[in-house]
Amino acid sequence: MENAAAYTMLVLGGNAKPTADQVKAVVVAGGKAEPDEESIAALIKDMEGKELAAVIDAGMEKIKDVPMGGGGGGGGGGGG
Repeated sequence: MENAAAYTMLVLGGNAKPTADQVKAVVVAGGKAEPDEESIAALIKDMEGKELAAVIDAGMEKIKDVPMGGGGGGGGGGGG
């Protein structure tokens, strides 16, 4: 998850196509001493030829029918 967050931060910061080294640098700056470079490489490969916004939109479309949110809170107790 931290790799995806780092990638997203880089894109939001204006870097449309972050590299593995850039993602790793953000993860390290976030406090992780030894990022999973294999996972970062897989993320970069998965994102090749894709725009982040399109990937997010596709994910939102997949979960649009998943119920989210909880029920309302219980009623207040009567005082007396």
